[in-house]
Amino acid sequence: MRSYLSVKAACLALLQGVNALDLAKLRQFGEMAESGFYPDGTPMHSPEVMFSLTSAAPPPPPGESEEIVAEYVELPLNHFGKKGSSDGTFYNRFWVSTDAYKPGAPIFLYDVGEANGANYVDSRLRRNVTTTNAFRGMVDKYQGIGIVWEHRYYGNSTPGNVPISVDTKPEVFKWLNTEQSLKDIVVFAEKFSRPNINYTLTPAKTPWVMIGGSYPAMRTAFMRDQYPETIFAGFASSAPTEAKVDMSVYFEPIARGMERYGAGNCSKDLHAAITYIDKELGKGGKAAAAIKQQFLGAGAEKNTHATFADALASVFGYWQSYGLDGSPWSLGDLCNHIETDPVSAKVAGKDGWAKSKGAKFAVDRWSTWEPFVGVVNDFMQTTCSGDKNVTAECNLDLPFTDPASVSWTWQYCTQWGYFQSANLGPNQLVSKYNSLTHQRDICHRQFPTAKAPLLPEWPQTDRTNAVFGGWDIRPSQLYWSGGEFDPWRTLSPLSAEPWAPKPKAFTKAPKCGEEQDEDEIFGYVLKNAQHCYDFRTTVALGETSRNFFYKALDGWLKCFKPKKGGH
Repeated sequence: MRSYLSVKAACLALLQGVNALDLAKLRQFGEMAESGFYPDGTPMHSPEVMFSLTSAAPPPPPGESEEIVAEYVELPLNHFGKKGSSDGTFYNRFWVSTDAYKPGAPIFLYDVGEANGANYVDSRLRRNVTTTNAFRGMVDKYQGIGIVWEHRYYGNSTPGNVPISVDTKPEVFKWLNTEQSLKDIVVFAEKFSRPNINYTLTPAKTPWVMIGGSYPAMRTAFMRDQYPETIFAGFASSAPTEAKVDMSVYFEPIARGMERYGAGNCSKDLHAAITYIDKELGKGGKAAAAIKQQFLGAGAEKNTHATFADALASVFGYWQSYGLDGSPWSLGDLCNHIETDPVSAKVAGKDGWAKSKGAKFAVDRWSTWEPFVGVVNDFMQTTCSGDKNVTAECNLDLPFTDPASVSWTWQYCTQWGYFQSANLGPNQLVSKYNSLTHQRDICHRQFPTAKAPLLPEWPQTDRTNAVFGGWDIRPSQLYWSGGEFDPWRTLSPLSAEPWAPKPKAFTKAPKCGEEQDEDEIFGYVLKNAQHCYDFRTTVALGETSRNFFYKALDGWLKCFKPKKGGH
């Protein structure tokens, strides 16, 4: 493999990268990258840079350091029931920092999205924490209030305060959808106050600015579109607002990015290897059993072709947060292994090895990459041996047990789709057995007792786009951004796919209240970047992107006019 460009980053919140993989692991690695570490815990940057990540935040004001604790607001489970009726309430968790606040300054709402909010408080609100996340800097820049908001059905924001688990009955999820969760923010904002601040902090008197990456970026756009009286302005990074069942396109930006970063030889060899593996699986019997055992050891042959395909796809789980980077478990390390001849130590040219040595050579190199079994076991919460002479359980068909993964699976299986099936064609990177039907089966594996209409046979993406507008929404006072090789950009308004609307992006700040037509959009695409890279202080183009937003926000805030009377 040739040398490749290295931009290290992660997202504020990570949509699940490959549907069969555990969201908790993707989140864990996202947060590690956010704090400047590779998945194995080694620093991503020099000691000087790592030190600066801790010391970059300004010192706290004189006096005692701020105490930031979990708080709760009581909210209806169903905001849209008949007047006078109730389906019960729950308590939604949030955290607040006010130590930078000056009267009249904005409130910045950081939306956690599909995760436990407690894991984001230190890096978003506290000072003297090692992080590259830009949210704390935004709050300080505008001398505002910072809020970390937990999404209903995640963390401690659950019905009856009962933790979500693999055993949670499907009926409990009746009120878990994006519509209800948006209204939660509206009700919360209308009640918000602080005992130590003698100033009205509700949206009628104080501008609320919502910040989100990934699913929270979608929510930011939807809030600004549907509840502009609550959210005055927003920053939506990497927001796939278009619901779609078939998201096989997820892997196309990975193939393009590998080519750009100097690993085009590797993408060609992975394509050849997958084609070879699919042929072996198609033979069935001993041939199929042998290829599964070659990669995962004895016991792997018991798994279906589809779940084995999930295991093979796990190598792309780091792309969102690290690109080709990620220390010894990275896609880049796998590529280095495949593209280096173990006998001659020669590195393959731009066409890879399969063209000259045959596809089996690429398969054999991939299967002997030492970290592979550990990556599969980690992402799929299983125990494969990796040794054809050692039998292990190696069950690749397990439901998710992490609470956030359970809740997010409900959301994408009912509303959003995002089924990352095989990208059949010249850039194919995952097995054809990773089909749309298999992705649907994951939904019903997770919730085996759920029936339609509670859990539809397929995600109701047409309805979702009708409700939220898909990638055609253009609310005013909203800034969009995305990474050039972010798989989620493919379903965002900044998508460059042939079948996408492809509006023209511009970066000159629109005037207050100025919406865009469907053929243009106030936004920016970061070159050589993946998912939510512009929220990281270590990425040069991230600062460029944030400055487009800051310049716009400076102008928009001048237009804010507190409402007379009310709260």
